[in-house]
Amino acid sequence: MSEKIKIAPVRILPEDVANKIAAGEVVERPASVVKELVENALDANATRVIVRIVAAGRRKIEVVDDGHGMSEHDALLSIERHATSKVRKADDLDNIRSFGFRGEAIASIAAVSRFELVTRRAQDDAATRIRVDGGMLRDVSQVAAPVGTRISVNRLYFNTPVRAKFLKGITTELSHSIDAVQRHALAECADEGRQGVGFQFLHNEKMLLDVPQNASLRERVALIWGLTFLKDMVEVKGENNGLSINGLIGTPALTRSDRSHQSFFMNRRPIVNRSLQYGFEEGFRGLLTVGRRPVGVIMCSMHPRSVDVNIHPTKREIRFRDERAARHAIREIVRNALEAVAPRVETAVPIQGPAPTPLAGHAQAPVQEQALVMQAVPAQALEENGANAVQAPQSFVRNVPESAPQAMPSEQTEFVETVVSSQTGAVEPEPVYRPMGYIDSAPMQLFDTYLLVPEEDRLLIIDQHALHERLTYDSLRKELEERDYEAQQLAVPLLLEVPPSHAKLLESNVELFSRLGIEIEPFGGNTYQVTSICHAYEDSQVPDAVYKVLDELAQGDFFDEQHIQSKLLRLAVSACRGSVKAGDRLSEEERKGLLEGFRRMRPPYTCPHGRPIITELTIQQMEKSFRRRQ
Repeated sequence: MSEKIKIAPVRILPEDVANKIAAGEVVERPASVVKELVENALDANATRVIVRIVAAGRRKIEVVDDGHGMSEHDALLSIERHATSKVRKADDLDNIRSFGFRGEAIASIAAVSRFELVTRRAQDDAATRIRVDGGMLRDVSQVAAPVGTRISVNRLYFNTPVRAKFLKGITTELSHSIDAVQRHALAECADEGRQGVGFQFLHNEKMLLDVPQNASLRERVALIWGLTFLKDMVEVKGENNGLSINGLIGTPALTRSDRSHQSFFMNRRPIVNRSLQYGFEEGFRGLLTVGRRPVGVIMCSMHPRSVDVNIHPTKREIRFRDERAARHAIREIVRNALEAVAPRVETAVPIQGPAPTPLAGHAQAPVQEQALVMQAVPAQALEENGANAVQAPQSFVRNVPESAPQAMPSEQTEFVETVVSSQTGAVEPEPVYRPMGYIDSAPMQLFDTYLLVPEEDRLLIIDQHALHERLTYDSLRKELEERDYEAQQLAVPLLLEVPPSHAKLLESNVELFSRLGIEIEPFGGNTYQVTSICHAYEDSQVPDAVYKVLDELAQGDFFDEQHIQSKLLRLAVSACRGSVKAGDRLSEEERKGLLEGFRRMRPPYTCPHGRPIITELTIQQMEKSFRRRQ
């Protein structure tokens, strides 16, 4: 039997316990401290903010600004709970224009660290220094210091070791801290006559980010995300339903596998909001392939009374009074910006879900061709984004592995079995596991996407792209695991410019990339060079594969070390040569080669990403559809 809980009388919590509980809400990780201190610096009208951290913030976090500073009286009040200079009465909560207003951050941070604050106003002869250890005030003194504020947070969680155990590795925690500074650096640009803010970020005294005060948004994107992003980004600006938007969005040639490069701001505050996120992606509907996400830096502004920024302890999530109107507004503004992009070319792009409304000036595809809808895509997409480009495979037959390795039991559990059903419910194909019979002729190709194999009592339907991707994955994995692959030394190394948040990540995972068949070396700063690759990879597709892997590694949630390589190889396989896409018209020999590869495969019949490779349509299902049977 479980032990009964003894109920004690109700008491008021001691101040130190209450502070530690509050810290659990506000100080989730070192990046939370960085975010709160940077926001305080911006509220103090700083024009330059310097962030120094040691050991990814576990040992030390220091934020220095040149803002207006505080008097001794205000400095002492700032370390108390619920102390703020931004809210006086309840009505002020409906008109919040500052970053910090709850008054919990400083007290919460000081409760779980060895804390030091040094601050001075322009009219003061000396600065005030306050020292706090684990929430206990230790010292107040006068020292010499420039105008502004310096806050040092040492040995974070020293008195709450349980919380420290939940932190990720140094690389992951560093990435989160850099991301927090980068988002504010993007928002505080010098545009339209507004004074910008300069930012520096140092880790272990190594400069990782240096953004000048007068840098514009485009310059900040180039410094933070790299010039490769900037060349494929266009300006977006408009107003709809009281929501004003300006910023930069990527063309369909610039995509990522996740939303890590989507930054939204409301009245200069970095925020998260599902309506803005979904509306932004809806603006790109029909222009991106399945699984790809658009890129953008979206600056929103709206009257504070129409948006609530007080729904989360960290103040990052917001809520609109009219979520639907906000979603519609950003969708229309983004769509209008994309319509203005030129030049355009027509290309077949596979899409997911119902066919979207075509862009202005482009005709709707015939109903029978809805699986492949003709949409407007920038010409550069065909050159730089292999996922969007549709090209006939060259020398395809030799690219089908002669003997696809059989799936081991441990591998089989890594693929997701998916049931595919039609929307009408009349015909419901399901994944097939019964062995396929032998046919001598080549399978028929339907819509240049599916291979049809008729049998006595069923019709087998194979997704040519999913099948070839699985065959390539199995063959490449076998070669890499056995180190039995042909390395291709590049005559001209491929240069990769990675954002500061990913530079350390790449450095610490060079050996992992080597196991994926991609050799990478430092080139200087945040630039790296790919010197050799596995022979199966296409040179031009390798950079995008590297960025996909880095985005996945940045999540920092790999607990099963044994399968890290397999998971990342599924991302890298998109860079393989001769990849068959939906829309590729295959020759008879190519179709035969794919079918032979499938026959050697063992279940589960899914691509590396979990999509089904084959479904069956039985004679019973067809007879029900034509009402030949009940």
